[in-house]
Amino acid sequence: MKKSIYILAIFTFILYGCTENNPDEISINYISFESTSYDFGVDIGGSNNNDIKVYTTTISSSERIFNINILTELSTADPNSFTVPNSVIVPANTNFGSFSVNISDTNISPNGETLTIAFTDTEGLLIGDPITLNIQQICPYPETFLNITFDDYPEEQYWELYDDNGMLLFSGGPYPDETEFSKAFCLAPGNYTIFMGDGYGDGGGPYTITYNGSVIVSRNGDHGLGEEISFIID
Repeated sequence: MKKSIYILAIFTFILYGCTENNPDEISINYISFESTSYDFGVDIGGSNNNDIKVYTTTISSSERIFNINILTELSTADPNSFTVPNSVIVPANTNFGSFSVNISDTNISPNGETLTIAFTDTEGLLIGDPITLNIQQICPYPETFLNITFDDYPEEQYWELYDDNGMLLFSGGPYPDETEFSKAFCLAPGNYTIFMGDGYGDGGGPYTITYNGSVIVSRNGDHGLGEEISFIID
């Protein structure tokens, strides 16, 4: 992103230098986004705003409005998940502006989504490449980690994670041919219970739950058919 802005700045400097020394020379009317790719994080279960910057090679004594649009054929984001204005304003006596994009956590897949925005073709205006927003879910809290070191029978071990209302949130196992397992969760402050089970009934490998860098649950795996352990995220 810095490289793109740097190149545009050099281009603008050369252009203005030539125009100043040659008053009869016509300036190129060009606008571009700050980059062609932008990482856009969205809080799980929430929404986020980010400002997208644009730059021009000319300066005007009055504000200018440039139309923008969504390239739906290049976007995978749910149409109900984002709000993008129809235009962006470059204020008077400047060569840059910005517009705000809002994206909510609506049908964002684990691999993320994309939203591609382009300038509208306008006579007498040269436009840069579109910008693609790479949308990913982000956790607004420190992540919680479950780590298991399996015994000699990982195909017997499984687990279930419940919230304070007894609702199953996550589960996993068994794990044939594996020696270790680690998974990150985005858990809001509250009370939770993990059930660690063993299909044969002779217990499994040791496991820990870590939150914000501190181990809050540590068990040796000697749980027979299974055990329930409650813990608090605060």
